[in-house]
Amino acid sequence: MLLLASATAALSATKQEEEKAKQLAQLRQKMASVEETIKTSQRTLSKEEKELQKLEKALGKSINIYRKLTNKRNRLKKNISSLRNEKIELENKINQQKQILAEQLRSAHVMGKQQKIKLLLNQQQPERLSRVMQYYDFFNQARVQNVRELKAAVAKLNDVEDKLESQERLMVTVLDARKLEQKKLLLAKKKRKAVLATLHQSIKDSDKELKRLQENEKRLANLLVSIRQAIDDIPIPENKNKAFHSLKGSLRWPLKGALRKRFGSARRSGRFDGVLIAAREGTAIRSISDGRVVYADWLRGYGLLLIIDHGENYLSLYAFNESLYKEVGDWVAEGETVATVGVSGGQQKAGLYFSIRKNGKPVNPIHWCRAVKRGRVG
Repeated sequence: MLLLASATAALSATKQEEEKAKQLAQLRQKMASVEETIKTSQRTLSKEEKELQKLEKALGKSINIYRKLTNKRNRLKKNISSLRNEKIELENKINQQKQILAEQLRSAHVMGKQQKIKLLLNQQQPERLSRVMQYYDFFNQARVQNVRELKAAVAKLNDVEDKLESQERLMVTVLDARKLEQKKLLLAKKKRKAVLATLHQSIKDSDKELKRLQENEKRLANLLVSIRQAIDDIPIPENKNKAFHSLKGSLRWPLKGALRKRFGSARRSGRFDGVLIAAREGTAIRSISDGRVVYADWLRGYGLLLIIDHGENYLSLYAFNESLYKEVGDWVAEGETVATVGVSGGQQKAGLYFSIRKNGKPVNPIHWCRAVKRGRVG
């Protein structure tokens, strides 16, 4: 019965994994179609906007590579430090064992090669014979054991030295790659600054700027409609996600910072449909709840944009990002880092555009997330 139950459970788990894989493939296929539609709509971008898109996407990837290289460097530093400490401990142990062995060999030399026979013949008291024999055997066994331990310690030291050499070589490679990536970043940021200056000059006219803002909002609205249609028949499994509506008022903010723009505040194109949170570039942005990523790409006016589906037709949006850590289909947990704060989308000040949508319509994040204190969140 136990074997049958185990086999049934294993089969059920396999079916669940197969279903997840099928859903992921389906989701990615549908979202690829959505992204193709967005690309088509963005063919009308100006030369400067296209250049900005290209640069910001490249910057995002480069920052991600730089972050991974930094993490790898930090792990290597810990490994190298640990191996160096282990090497010192082994060297000390070997020196101690050598000293012990030297003492034992000196004692053996003093006692002479025929010591065991002499001990037997010289015994005046037969009752001490057994004790003397045990002492002699113990002495020899201890010497043999020390020799074994010394050999083992030397072998382990050689292994540690090989590993240390390998890690140090790898560290040199990682540091060189990190330095190269840093140069790429600085160059891309310099280019972006020049492109941005040209772009702002081209839309200086107030009517042009208003039209551009309205087009951006329309493009986002169309994207959200396409996403809803794409994910409608790929629901989030109930056991994967808490009921989102039940979290109203208790959701964590995606980061800590001052509210630069509140929901509903006036803007040239109408009312602000999310919040703008001020934060330094590179600050970690965390998911407000469990969910799956349904969009992770560049969109005009929003830069590098990440959208997470939380079930029940609720989506959370994170825009103006410096870099995206997730891609379409990835599951994310509440509090998991999904992106970093940036100035993408043509922004001049670092910050996060954050929005919550129900059936595609914006709702006030302040009503859904934890209390705002003195104009700050998180």
